[in-house]
Amino acid sequence: MNPVFKTLVLTMAGTILVYYGVGAILANEWVVETSRSVTAPPAKVAAVLGDFATWKDWSQMDANLGPETQREVSGAPGTVGHAITWRGGQGLARLQLVEVTPASIRYEFTRQLPGEQELLLSGRGQVSWVAEGTGSKVTWRDEGKWDSMPGRWIGWFGALQERMRQIQNSSLEGLERAAAR
Repeated sequence: MNPVFKTLVLTMAGTILVYYGVGAILANEWVVETSRSVTAPPAKVAAVLGDFATWKDWSQMDANLGPETQREVSGAPGTVGHAITWRGGQGLARLQLVEVTPASIRYEFTRQLPGEQELLLSGRGQVSWVAEGTGSKVTWRDEGKWDSMPGRWIGWFGALQERMRQIQNSSLEGLERAAAR
């Protein structure tokens, strides 16, 4: 066998082994959590967080599904089932409340690509708040799973997690402004 060809085959085989071997031990889950003190009392924070109709005014959480993305809010604010649904050329996305307590909301983010029959879970989140002096301490947590080997490698570099942290920080700044009104 030609030594150059043999070296090429061994190099490719080694690369594939490293890709799958290391990829198999990389984390398949991600978590991002950010906290911020806001000047608004817990009741005001709860009212703003529980009403998805106002999120477009202060939150950076959004789904861009193409140039003509449409946004619709459904369900009663502050109740399980309250949702934001985005529709566009790249599919459908939904952020829906799955639990509401006096001190937190939990939501699920689902997506459906064109041609798919059902919504697939992309991530979960929780925003909780506690009284802190005359204001509140708000903690925003998002989490998800990597469903593929490339996803694990992308996650290892942390780009998604850093983007989520930026969204949380910007949204918490916006929440403080919205709750102060």
